[in-house]
Amino acid sequence: MKVEALNQIDRESARELWQKYQTHRAYQSPHDAEIAAIYKRIAQGKTVIRALESIRAAGVGADKLPKLAIARADTQRCYFHSRANGEVQFRDGRWWNHQSKIALKSRTITMDWPEAPQQNFTPEAIVPLIPVHLRPKRGLANYHILWEAEWTKRYPVDPYLLRRFGGDAWLVVAAWDLTDVERAVMSSRLRS
Repeated sequence: MKVEALNQIDRESARELWQKYQTHRAYQSPHDAEIAAIYKRIAQGKTVIRALESIRAAGVGADKLPKLAIARADTQRCYFHSRANGEVQFRDGRWWNHQSKIALKSRTITMDWPEAPQQNFTPEAIVPLIPVHLRPKRGLANYHILWEAEWTKRYPVDPYLLRRFGGDAWLVVAAWDLTDVERAVMSSRLRS
């Protein structure tokens, strides 16, 4: 899967830039703090991506649905919804209802994507399983999964586990390919 990485500078340059931001911490705006956080993670050798921009850049497939999807790591299904105002949503609840607006908002990723085609239905994708050795021990709701979406009942293959720490700045915590065994077990559970 091709993603928009923010690691275009080397670790040493990132460390120097992070140190410059640290010397002026008292005068930082929220944007400065986010920039410093990105430089810090790059200096630590970690991968930082722009997940929402990656979704836009990947575009849509032949089925006129996004090639990539994103959802909270503690969900099982992701629903895609496009709006006439150019906004799209990836959420774990199929229907939006105003009484549960607060509860659903925390489970929804909303982004501007004017080029996204309008849908007359709500497509559903399966959110990939996080293998037990990569799964966070606690706080799974604080993580997201980015993957090549299968808007069918097929189980996806190659996800990323992400932790958001800024607007469109996401730390890649893990990347993996689901094995045939993992896909077979999870696919059989979808049918039962």
